[in-house]
Amino acid sequence: MKKRIAFVLAAIMLISVFALPSVSAEGRDTLIVATAYDAITLDPVANNDSPSSHAMHQMYEGLLSLDANSELHPLLAESWEMPDDVTYIFHLKKGVKFHNGEEMKASDVAFSFERARTAPAVTHIFGGIKEGSFETPDDYTVKFQLNEPNAAFFKCLAHASGFIVSEKAVKEAEEAGENFGQNPCGTGPFKFVSWKKNDRMEFERFEDYWGDAPKYDKLLLRVIPEATNRTIELESGGVDIAYEITPQDISRIEENDHLQLLRTPEFSTQYLGMNVSKAPLDDIRVRQAIQLALDMSAIDEAVWRGVGKVATGPYADSMQYSLAGDWTQPERDVEKAKELLAEAGYPDGLSLTLSTNEKTERVDMATIIKAMLAEAGIDLKVEVLEWAAYIQKLEAGEQDLFQIGWTPDAPDPDMALWPCFHSSAMGAGGNYVYLDDEEIDKLLEEGRATQDSPEREEIYHKIQERIEELKPWIYEHNGEVVVGAQDYVENLELSPYAWHPIYKVSFKDAE
Repeated sequence: MKKRIAFVLAAIMLISVFALPSVSAEGRDTLIVATAYDAITLDPVANNDSPSSHAMHQMYEGLLSLDANSELHPLLAESWEMPDDVTYIFHLKKGVKFHNGEEMKASDVAFSFERARTAPAVTHIFGGIKEGSFETPDDYTVKFQLNEPNAAFFKCLAHASGFIVSEKAVKEAEEAGENFGQNPCGTGPFKFVSWKKNDRMEFERFEDYWGDAPKYDKLLLRVIPEATNRTIELESGGVDIAYEITPQDISRIEENDHLQLLRTPEFSTQYLGMNVSKAPLDDIRVRQAIQLALDMSAIDEAVWRGVGKVATGPYADSMQYSLAGDWTQPERDVEKAKELLAEAGYPDGLSLTLSTNEKTERVDMATIIKAMLAEAGIDLKVEVLEWAAYIQKLEAGEQDLFQIGWTPDAPDPDMALWPCFHSSAMGAGGNYVYLDDEEIDKLLEEGRATQDSPEREEIYHKIQERIEELKPWIYEHNGEVVVGAQDYVENLELSPYAWHPIYKVSFKDAE
């Protein structure tokens, strides 16, 4: 097996390295960013994926914002108050304009949260808002209630699904039979211009923006799924910033005097998910066998080579109440895996499909996983899909095994666990393993309603222990943000939440 891993690793590293001349920012008025995936939508409540969230953060805003240190700050809300533990009153900034020229009012805020409250993709975040509770005593005050206390709710307000949309723009789109996610309207520093699916998305600076104006006129997000091509575009000057630099390309950027490499830990957890609603994965013995047939530490070392670290729990040990720091990856035991398969009724092995997307590291991990599972008698077909088609398959519940990551958009264990494991989030909500466990549901509901305390910590420890017992996930990798940029790019802030405020970027030569 070590030879197989070495072979895969050698194949991954077969890339050409070449030097390229310096690129200048002089005269540039456009920031060009290479992304790995296209957004699925630009409607804040229509989906809950990271690529969409990243694009939307450039053009929408919420009542509160979350910085890279997980601190909350007022954004569209100037102040707020809580008369009791379920009532929220927000006082809004005045004079904030949407991209259609309309002033943001309390009615827009109430409308936005009412949409989020009932949207299937994000009802796990805002579905707890009490129906009919919205009040707007004046144009700049909005009041509403939750059905029950939610310790994570303030942090949820910084989530992309909490972005404020123009009620007029949404209704005009609906009346015209158009998709608001293709014709978005927010209050952010950039406004939408055009979108060519799986190619590029264009924005332009919003001249009536209430806050600090961006230092450049236009923003172009280019979709370049192949990782090495993103690096080549950076080297040649075709892009100013390139996301998701792979381990094998890091040295190319570090050794180039005209480029800079930026790294920061992120809260993501890559995992190998198992659809527990489908045979044979509905049998816990099969899930246990798959885990024992894998040496995830060796796979992580071979593929990631020091970028991030192997995961040991359902969410990163840097987050509140995580048990990941106390756990380790299990030892590989192929013979025990075979015994479990035989007990489950598969003495001669079985066949499964592993679905993943084009992300280089996921494909590389899938290649090694296939080889390791073969030794236990599991014939694995690896299926690589384009991002939107991949998400569509997961939401439809058609997958067997799959690889994906989850990055909570708020620094709270509720946001790390509820979307992935509560039965109400099955499908579009993020529970792609289709887990339906009464104990986990009950504990998640208790954790959400309990303020931070030793009691809440105990609840989340029990949840993680129950997840480990059921094994719907095999933990793969805790991520690290690795971004390459031209040396003239300044003020590029990286977020551990998989989106970055690139509207703050400036060019050295443009000062």
